[in-house]
Amino acid sequence: MSNLSIIIPTKNEEESLIILLEELKKYKEIIGEIIIVDAKSTDKTLEIAKKYNCITILQEERTGYGDAIIRGVNHSSFEYSLILDGDGSKNPIYITTLLKKIIDTNSEFIFAERYGINAGSLDDTLFTFIGNRIFTYLGKIFFNLELNDILHTFFICKNLSFKRISFSHYNFGFCVELPIKVQKYKLKYNTLPTLERKRIAGEVKVRSFVDGVKILKSMIILFFTTFRKKF
Repeated sequence: MSNLSIIIPTKNEEESLIILLEELKKYKEIIGEIIIVDAKSTDKTLEIAKKYNCITILQEERTGYGDAIIRGVNHSSFEYSLILDGDGSKNPIYITTLLKKIIDTNSEFIFAERYGINAGSLDDTLFTFIGNRIFTYLGKIFFNLELNDILHTFFICKNLSFKRISFSHYNFGFCVELPIKVQKYKLKYNTLPTLERKRIAGEVKVRSFVDGVKILKSMIILFFTTFRKKF
């Protein structure tokens, strides 16, 4: 029975999206819908989405990565949503395992991790690896997060639980706001070790230093306004 929505933020992903959507055909028995949230693509991304009968949402006023995920989950018609990326780096082979784990553990979120035992990344650079380790460490110290990978927005969630959260960060700051708010709202979460594959195609959307500064700023704001560890 289909009880899962796939959410895919896109921006000029024509080369990789068609490959990813072909891969998703293997999971048609459990995928109820595929929602493409597009940030003003100027290539054939939207044509490909239409060809594969995807639901398309256009980001017109605000085009942040976090905004795309929030819009997608809020639009879902099913019990669960799972986030993939248009560049194909988040491997769909984990769809069945993520869905099974969230059901079997009665969790509200399952976060896929690239670091730890039986996990890894083929798409990391030294700069992004070091940055992720720093931000993950800060998350553990200041927010008590039990995660080895705070920046990897590869997750499955119960839509009702996701919609309980009030978000205020709509760019890449969303990556840290999500697990911090999950902790704050005392939502049940678990993790799954995964191997991130090389992106299929397309340009890197993350500007390592600039977006790293934005993420750090978001963590500081969240620490002082949302949740502080009592020392």
